[in-house]
Amino acid sequence: MRYRTDYSAALLASPPAILAIGDWRLHYQAYSSREQDARAPVLLLGGAFQSFRSFAAEVDELLAAHPVILLDLPSQGGNLQLAPELGLELLADLIAAFAEQLQLPPLMPIGLSYGSALAALFAARHPQRCARLLLAGITAFGRPGARLLLEEGLALLDEGRAGEFAQGALTGLLNPLHLDDTGIAPVFRKALLRQIQRLSPAEVERYRQNSRRLLAFQGFARHPQCPTLVLAGEHDHFTQPWEHAHFAAACAQGECALVHQADHLAQFERREACAALYRPFLGERPLPARSPGSTRLPRERLLSLDKRCEPRLAPRQRQAVLRHADGLRWPVELSELGFFGGLLQADLPTELPGRGWQLLAGELPAQPLLPLRRDARGLAFVFPHTDAAASQALAALIHPAPLPAAACA
Repeated sequence: MRYRTDYSAALLASPPAILAIGDWRLHYQAYSSREQDARAPVLLLGGAFQSFRSFAAEVDELLAAHPVILLDLPSQGGNLQLAPELGLELLADLIAAFAEQLQLPPLMPIGLSYGSALAALFAARHPQRCARLLLAGITAFGRPGARLLLEEGLALLDEGRAGEFAQGALTGLLNPLHLDDTGIAPVFRKALLRQIQRLSPAEVERYRQNSRRLLAFQGFARHPQCPTLVLAGEHDHFTQPWEHAHFAAACAQGECALVHQADHLAQFERREACAALYRPFLGERPLPARSPGSTRLPRERLLSLDKRCEPRLAPRQRQAVLRHADGLRWPVELSELGFFGGLLQADLPTELPGRGWQLLAGELPAQPLLPLRRDARGLAFVFPHTDAAASQALAALIHPAPLPAAACA
């Protein structure tokens, strides 16, 4: 591997190097303080809406101590090559082929969101090629509610409802109940919403393929054996803290830290708090016993985190109506109501359609609703948050403090 030594943030927008492996084209950029560098490189693997430019601050920080490689696999980041036939496992194997062809020493992947699944699979399937592993935004467990929301997003895209898809995707990435905590500026939220709304047909198809890979993933046959650090945003609802902790517990040398005042984009929302952990971790030094902005979870606590990430309270007005798009209506009683979902009782048909539902509750606007599961306690449901005005009204009802006007914009 020959590294570039002239790094500047502007270079991240320049054309990448391309490595062909069979029919597949892998895009990458590689930087170091010297052209030939035998040290273990950090490998950056981003999420669904991230490009090399998303990592400008990280590259600048990491280059002081490590070579850095940014990699876009087919249908990821700026790589427009479609790869519907490649599952997550085969994409992870492409990372190993990349390392072999370029004769790289064992890598230290940093995987964020969708990239976390690829990084973790690479580490598990090719342990000899992975020295250390850092993950944030674990996406590969397939929690039923998360799967349902992914499926709804795909259905909306198939129906050409880009605005509703974008609103739901944004709420998954940026928890609107905690914008004051996470410090997300309204201008950033609006810019991200516009970016998702304006995905090109090719970008939409890539999102479809990546989402279908996650939905098709059957879980880890084995977990990483190398030292592994998992960072969880304390307000992350899309990939919840307990999921991060469970993954760390399954790793042979796994540790998990809860990043305060962060949600799914913890690495970008709380850069210094995250850097205070990954600096020593990547440098093979012990993690600090105490670190500003985060809490390391003792290993004995990793399997006991609360799986309920929001309060579910009995609403003052329990009587409501469940309405379906075909015009039928049923009276229901709400026993639990939260911003992301709830529980109701009703005399409903045995077989329920999966989509087309709205909840009419009190003075709230009609809330789009997805049935999740039905048991002796009633019908559990999730809100897809595809209607901005309805989401904002629900947030104002649930949240004890007024939300910023841009919370659900």
